[in-house]
Formats: sequence, C-alpha cells, structure tokens
Amino acid sequence: MRYLSIGEPLVEFSARADAPSTFERRVGGDTLNTAIYLARLSGPGQVGYLSCLGDDAHSIWLRQTIAAEGVDVSLLAQRRGARPGLSFISTDATGERSFAYWREQAPFRRHFDDAARTVDLARADRLFLSAVALAVLTHEGRETLLQALAERRAQGAAVIFDTNYRPALWPDVDTARAVIARAASIATMLLPSLDDLCACFDVAQPEAAMQHLMTLSEAEIVLTTGGGSVLHRASGREAVHSHALPPAVDAVDTTGAGDSFNAAWLIARDRGLSVGDSIARAARLATVVVRHPGAILPLDAMPELFVKENAR
Repeated sequence: MRYLSIGEPLVEFSARADAPSTFERRVGGDTLNTAIYLARLSGPGQVGYLSCLGDDAHSIWLRQTIAAEGVDVSLLAQRRGARPGLSFISTDATGERSFAYWREQAPFRRHFDDAARTVDLARADRLFLSAVALAVLTHEGRETLLQALAERRAQGAAVIFDTNYRPALWPDVDTARAVIARAASIATMLLPSLDDLCACFDVAQPEAAMQHLMTLSEAEIVLTTGGGSVLHRASGREAVHSHALPPAVDAVDTTGAGDSFNAAWLIARDRGLSVGDSIARAARLATVVVRHPGAILPLDAMPELFVKENAR
C-alpha cells in the first residue's frame, strides 16, 4: 500500500436537521475520513488504516464499512471485549459543529502500548496522522509511536501530520503544544488550519501562524486559513506563497471538510499537479463536502472530475 493512515475510528451520530431527536449513524474520525477519501481518489489497495476495534456490533459495522470504501483493513486490529469510541455531532445554522465524545473505552488508546505494533508502519511509505490520534493515546503509547515515526522518516518515509486540535482531548494546552511541536519536528509535511493554531498556540493571523510553524519544522506546510486563501511553504524554504480560493459556499455541515481537502491535496500532488492546482482541486472537493451532512459524501455526490480521474 502507498498510504497508511493512523488514528481512532469512531461511530458518529449526527442529529438530522429535519428531526433533531433522530440521529444517523456514520463512520467518523479525522484520519479515517482522510483514509476513505484517499482510497476513493487513488483506488483499492493504495490506502490502509492502522488502528484497533473491539468485537461488538458497532466494531463489526465499522470494519465492514471501512473495507467497503476500498481501505485495507488488514492492520485494523481487534481487541476482545472492547468497544469503539462514539461521537455525537450537532451543527448550528451556519453548519459549524460541536462535538460530544465517549471514547475513554476505545481500544486504540492503548494500541501502541505494545511497541511491537509499530512494525506495521513499514507497510507504507506515506504515513498520515493527526494531533487527535496523538491526544487519545496513553503517554507510553504516544512516545512509542512518535519514536517509530522518527525512525521511519529517517528510513525515507513521508510523515504527514494534520495539527487538528481538540482541546477536550488534552489534559492541558501545554501538553498539547509540546506534543504537536514534537510531531511537527518529525513530519515531512504539515497540514494545519488557522483555527487550530489560534486555539493551541495563541496566534491570531495567518502570517504569524505560518512563522510559528516554521520555527517548529522544516516540513512543507499547507495552511488553510478558513477564508479566501491557503498559505504554502515548500520544505526547507523561507518563502511563503498565498493561493486564492473560490468564494465560500453556504455550508450544511463542515464535518470532514479539512479531511477531504487533505486527501485531495495529497493525491493531486502525487499526480504531478502544481501547488496552486492541487490547492484548487482540494478546495473543490471540500466545497462539495460541506454541502452535505456528515463527513463522507455519498458516492454519487463525488464531483465528476474525481470519479473520472480514478477510473483511468
């Protein structure tokens, strides 16, 4: 496989807009959303998911749903008697989300307490993870994973890190800052959003956020600002370039927008598109995603351009 995404799969329950007391079950989790879009855009056998589930009905449903999307589940371990994490998502009138989690029992939390699990990182040359994945691990497991990622980078693997910051998952902001900074120093590519950096590192402007990241890492940086532009810094360079985005659309649900953007960006770059064209392609997919409820688009709602490219 080419990509291996690492993180916690969630059973996501979203309130229906037309029936607020009715919740729809979907797959969730930032790195899983990205894995699914990577698989849709690259084809079967190219993307795997490294995590752990239980043996209950929700875990079985998650595994089957992930596999049906073309994601390799051979590294999706099963722990007897365990239960997956749950998330409940509510959206306001603008499509912005609020989250409630029940994930303390999730088996992924202790997955890397066993250092032998890190051998699976050798199965791919592009490793994708997020700050959420690091936040939910035990301290021991987090240290084990970060060390293994550093070793894989030294061996030539790409380490792609989404700085996705969820304050409720961390014991305190200082811990979050230290872990995110360490992961950024290991990464070959950073995929941050301005909202996350403002909340975690107390930076208010895109340029200040980019400068802060550049003190943490030599990695390539693609900073989404939540507005009309994306900032890009090539690996090891000082120059920062701004790329304009199309006008914002009315969002139904912003869940998964960043995850789909990340996947489309990565695949576009794999296919040799320029930075500007890759950002435009990623923004196009994210724009469609926010017009639909939930993080994962129905297959028939995928933009025709992406479907045609994947059929080649």
